Amino acid sequence: MDVLAMTEEELQQKCVEWRRWFHAHPEVSLKEKNTSDKIFSILSDLGLDPVRGNGHYGVAATIVGGKPGPMVALRADIDALSVKEATGLPFASENEGVMHACCHDIHMTVLLETILRLLRRKDEIEGRVRILFQPSEELSPNGGARFMMKDGFLDDVKGIFGLHAWPSYKVGTLGIKPGAMMAGSDRIRVEITGRTSHAGHPQEGIDAIMAAADFMQQVSHIIARRVDPLDTATINIGTIKGGSRYNVVPDSCVMEGTIRTLNEETRSRIPQLLKGILEGLKLSAGIDYTFDYYYGYPVVMNWPVAARLVADTARDVLGTEALMPHVNPDLTAEDFGFYLQKIPGAFLWLGVGTPGKPVHGLHSAQCCPDEKSLVVGSVLMSQVVINALHALNQGVDFSNKNA
Repeated sequence: MDVLAMTEEELQQKCVEWRRWFHAHPEVSLKEKNTSDKIFSILSDLGLDPVRGNGHYGVAATIVGGKPGPMVALRADIDALSVKEATGLPFASENEGVMHACCHDIHMTVLLETILRLLRRKDEIEGRVRILFQPSEELSPNGGARFMMKDGFLDDVKGIFGLHAWPSYKVGTLGIKPGAMMAGSDRIRVEITGRTSHAGHPQEGIDAIMAAADFMQQVSHIIARRVDPLDTATINIGTIKGGSRYNVVPDSCVMEGTIRTLNEETRSRIPQLLKGILEGLKLSAGIDYTFDYYYGYPVVMNWPVAARLVADTARDVLGTEALMPHVNPDLTAEDFGFYLQKIPGAFLWLGVGTPGKPVHGLHSAQCCPDEKSLVVGSVLMSQVVINALHALNQGVDFSNKNA
């Protein structure tokens, strides 16, 4: 594929074609074979010598610039969700019950279009660009970011950047801020064990459902009284199952839930606070329990120097009006946080909403991002790469958290 010979219109048409193929052929986590093969084929046609993941469907490649220098990375996730599509698009999902409802088709295509733009500007690239097409982002609590890191695809990378389509932002806008951008996401499973008895003789049993009700009530006190009011956290019990019959005191109740936090210190304290409640119930109600806490994705914590570079680049490339004011963190989660624990970088939200049309959020069966966002995202990210490598060559320290 001769990128230099393509007109801007041809480039955009090719990327729309790719996006629609991805949208029509979604695959869930751990099963992204056809998606991975398509990406591998495109990168090979571009002469990038892609590399497959070890035991997973991730793909990586490297762009070598026209000048020597360090390496930065760009990442897109490639998996879809188990959602039955209801968009009515002519290129809707051909895989029943599977849909790119989290806009990963947009993420992949923005990265591919960014690659095309970078290949046209190789002489300006002061170093190398590691390209990451990551599988299984939706595979919480593990996440495919760990697969890519384990394979060494992040070795020697000095800065990393990524984005997420954001339906509530209109095309042409973006959100970026230093610090917490998206939440840490963990899961819990609690099983309370009591003792059965006849409902007419409750004193002979130990009511597991009653203890579960006490547990949930006390959980609310963690957020209200044990977390700094200026911090943000939520604990949601999403399922509760217990009992066997209406006239039997139940001896078992199982609860499952999620914890979302924007502060890693708060996140680390919550398991012990939950266990403390259960220990109290063990003494007061006579129950026993099992408590499983599953650490999932960490907080997506933008490094300040990298976040400022993205914001400055957006102002230069898209105009000051493109930057959304007062960007607040969101309690959804992203495994990009694993990268940012190891490597300085930043994660941004790319507007994909169409002015005048209803907003269908992420994971909605009607989620329908505007394809004009492909140009906006690729123009921005290609310039972010060039500016980041130039800054690193000038001695800018992306790891300076006090800048």
